[in-house]
Amino acid sequence: MLGFSLNNRFYFWGERIDKASLLLKRVRDTVSKVINFGSLVISILLLIFFVYQAMLIGNIPDLITWEYWLEPKLSIAAFWLMVLIGMFVWYRLSEAARQKAKVAERPFEGELPQITKVETAKSKVNIARAFNLTTMRAVEDAFVLAERFEQTVDPLHLMIGSLSTGQVSVIFARLEINFEKVKEPLNRRLNSLTKGKAEFSEAAQRVLLNSYINAYDHRRAQVSPIELFWEAYLADEYIQELFYDLGIEQQQITNVVAWIRINEEMVRRYHEYSQAAARKPKGSMNRAMTSLATPLLDKVGEDLTRAAAFGNLPMLVGRNEDVEGIFRVIEGGNQSVVLVGQPGVGKKAIVYGIAQRMVEEQVPKILQDKRLVRLSVPHLISGASPEQAQERLLTVLDEVARSRNILLFIDNIHEITGISAGGEMTANLASILIDALNRGSTFVLSTSTPEAYTGSIERSPLGQVLQKTMIVEPEANEAIQILEAKINAIEYKNNIIFSYAALDQAVSLSDRYMHDQYLPAKAIELCQETALAVFKQRGKNAVVGAEDIAKIVAEKTKIPVTRVAEEEKEKLLNLETEMHERMIGQDAAVDAVAAALRRARAELREGNRPIANFLFLGPTGVGKTELAKTTAQAYFGDEGSMIRFDMSEYQNQTSVAKLIGAAGQAGQLTEAVRQKPFALLLLDELEKAHPDILNLFLQVMDDGRLTDGAGRTIDFTNVILIATSNAGTSYIQDEVVKETPLDQIKTHLIETELKQIYRPEFLNRFDDVIVFKPLSMDEVTQIAYLMINQVAERLEAKGISFRADDSAVHELAELGYDPKFGARPLRRVIQDRVENVVADTLLQNKAGRRDTLVLKAGGKVEVEKAAEL
Repeated sequence: MLGFSLNNRFYFWGERIDKASLLLKRVRDTVSKVINFGSLVISILLLIFFVYQAMLIGNIPDLITWEYWLEPKLSIAAFWLMVLIGMFVWYRLSEAARQKAKVAERPFEGELPQITKVETAKSKVNIARAFNLTTMRAVEDAFVLAERFEQTVDPLHLMIGSLSTGQVSVIFARLEINFEKVKEPLNRRLNSLTKGKAEFSEAAQRVLLNSYINAYDHRRAQVSPIELFWEAYLADEYIQELFYDLGIEQQQITNVVAWIRINEEMVRRYHEYSQAAARKPKGSMNRAMTSLATPLLDKVGEDLTRAAAFGNLPMLVGRNEDVEGIFRVIEGGNQSVVLVGQPGVGKKAIVYGIAQRMVEEQVPKILQDKRLVRLSVPHLISGASPEQAQERLLTVLDEVARSRNILLFIDNIHEITGISAGGEMTANLASILIDALNRGSTFVLSTSTPEAYTGSIERSPLGQVLQKTMIVEPEANEAIQILEAKINAIEYKNNIIFSYAALDQAVSLSDRYMHDQYLPAKAIELCQETALAVFKQRGKNAVVGAEDIAKIVAEKTKIPVTRVAEEEKEKLLNLETEMHERMIGQDAAVDAVAAALRRARAELREGNRPIANFLFLGPTGVGKTELAKTTAQAYFGDEGSMIRFDMSEYQNQTSVAKLIGAAGQAGQLTEAVRQKPFALLLLDELEKAHPDILNLFLQVMDDGRLTDGAGRTIDFTNVILIATSNAGTSYIQDEVVKETPLDQIKTHLIETELKQIYRPEFLNRFDDVIVFKPLSMDEVTQIAYLMINQVAERLEAKGISFRADDSAVHELAELGYDPKFGARPLRRVIQDRVENVVADTLLQNKAGRRDTLVLKAGGKVEVEKAAEL
C-alpha cells in the first residue's frame, strides 16, 4: 500500500474508481439531485398554498395568534410539512458536506511527510475525502480518458483531466497559453503510450498523494485542481518539455499557482478576520486585564490589529524570515526593533503582516492578546508647543503602560529626534521614549531609512534601545508574488487583465532600469501606470502583456527595452551602412562597434557591465570622436545622448572627488550618468587622467556601477563607454605607411606602447581596442563631400539650394589634407572658403528663397536666380 505517515496515521488513496463505481456514483448523484430538487419544489408549492390560504382569511393579524396555529386546517398541515421537508433537505446537504474531510492542519514547524510503501496500517485515512468535488471529477475524467485509450492511468491523464477545471484554465490564461497549441502534442503523446489495464499506476498514485502533501504544505482546506495539475506536471518530463517549448518554465508556473493561492487566501482571510473582529476591541476600551481606556492614544494612533481584524490591511506575501527575525528579537531579549530599509522595500507591509498574525494568534506568547497601535508623530505634535508635545507623549506612554497589552508602531522613528513643535524650541521626545523603553512598559516596532538611521539614530541613545533589522529588496520571485497580491485591485480599478508575463516584466525591467526606486513598490507603480495606459488605448477587459510594460519603461527611462520589431531588426542588421553615411573609412572600427551594438540589443551581453567598452586609438582628426557621435545617433537615436569628459582636466588626485563627489555631494560624472543613465560616455584623451581615476573606470567597466559622495549607487549598465587615446600615434602612422596590417599594429600597441600607460587588467576590461588608421586623400575628399552636404542641409532650411562643383570639392580636400592631423584642417578650410563666403552672399542680399548657390573652384560662389512666380 502506497502512502505516507502523518500524526501517527497512515494516509493513502482509498477511493475505488472503475467503470462500475463511476456509474453507481453518477446514478447516486443524479438521484440525490432529483430528491433535493423535488423536495425543494414541493416545499415551494406548500409555501405558496399556505400563503394563498392565509390571504383568503383576509385578516393577517390572526396569523400571530395561538388559536390560528392550533386550529386543524389543511394550510397549517401544509406549512409544517414544508418545514419538515426543508429540514430534510438541509440535513442531506449538511451530511454531504460533512462527509468531505479537510486536509490535516500543518504546524508551523516540522518536515513534510515522505511517501512509502507498507503492508498494513492500523489507523488509516483515505485522502480522497479531502479532494474537493472539482478535483475528484478531474481524477475521474483521467480514468475515463485512460479507459478510452485502453491505457493505465498515468500522470499525463491526470494532468489532462485537470485542464477543464476553472483554476487550471486561469493558469493557462495568465500564462497566455492557447489550449490548441497543447492539444495536438498531448494527443500524440496519448497515442504513443502502451496499452494496459485501466487502473492507477504507481506514478499516478504518487501524484495523488503528493497533491495532498502539497495542499498540506500550503495549509489548504482541501485538495484543489491546481495541486493535481502541479504534481502531474512535476511527475512527467514530457509535460515539462511541452511547456518549455511554449516558452513556459517551471518557475513561471510556480508563480502563477502562487498567484491563484494568494487570491483565494485573501478571500479566506477577509472572512476569517471579519469573524475574528468579535474577539477584538472595537472602541476606546481594550481587553487589558485592567480594562482601561486609552483616549489620547486613540486620537493620535491607529489600532492596526483592529484594522487587520476587519480585513482592512494588505496581505503580507513572503517575508517569513524577516518576520521570524523580529519575533526572535522581541521574544529573546524583550527588545524594541527598528526596521531599516529604503523606501518601497516593504517595511510597513511587514508590520501589517505582524498585525495580521496577532489577530490569528500566530505570534510568540509575549505578543498574544495584544494590540498593535501605530503612533502618528505628526498628530502627536500638531499645534502643540514643545512642552505640550512632551506632555502628550508622556500621557500616551502612561496609557500604554497602564493598559499592558499594547505594542507601539512608530513609522519613520527618526522624525522624533530633534523635531520642532510650536515655535523655535525643539521638543525632546526621544529621551521620553527612551525612558519608557528602558522601564519595559512597552515594546516598539519602528521604521527608518538607512540614511536617517545613520544620521539620527545609530550613535544616539535611541540607537541603544532599538535593535536594528535590515530590510532589503525582495528577490525577483518573491517580488513577483508580492505584486500578484496587489494586482487584483489594479485590475478591478482599471477594468483590465494582467498576464503573468506582464508581472514578470514589471519586476525585471523596474529592477534593471529604475534605480531611484525600490522593489516591490516600483513594480507596483509601474503596473498602475501601464494599466491606466492600456485601458485608455484598448478599453475594458484588455490584456496587459509584457510589451505594454516595456513600452511604459521605455517612455519613462528613454531606454529602448521593447521587443526588437521587424523594422528595427533591419536597422540593426544594416548598422554599418547607416553609420557609414557619417563615417568615411575606418571600416574595422565601424564593424566592431556595430557588432557590439547588435549584441547589446539582442541581450547577449553580461547584465552587470556597460553595453560596451571601447578604447579608440589613433592620430588626431581620423574620426574617433565622430564615430562616438555616430554611435550615439545610431543606438540612442540622438547625437545629444552623449556625455563627454575631457580627461586632461582630471590629472590630479583631487580630481577623483570632482568626478564622484566629495562626502555628501554628487560628482560631475556620477550626476551626469544618474540624470542620463542611457547614454554614450566619451572619455577624451584618457591617458592624461590620474591613475586613481583609471581605477574608478576599472570598477565601472567590471561592475557597471559607482557610488557617489552622497552614498548613492549609480548604474552604468546602460552606458556605452568609449575612451579615446593618442597613445602610439607616431607608431601607427609609421606602420600604416609600411602597409602593416591593423591587427599587427594593435597587438604591438597593447603589448608595448599601452602597457607603459595602462595596467593589463585595465586594458582587459575593454571589449575591443580599435585602431584608427590615418586618412588617405580619397577619404578626405569623401569627407569634404559630407561637409558640403551639411552646408546644403542648413541652407535648405532657408529655402535656398546649394551645390559644389567636383573641382571645388577636390580643391577643398587638397587644401584641408594633412597626413598628421587627418580631416581636422578640412573643417577650418570649409569654414573659411565656403561658410564665410556663403554668409557674405546672404548678408549682401545677393540670394533669396528658391535661388541656388554654386561653389566653384577658387572659392567663388555663384548665384543662380530662380524664376519669378
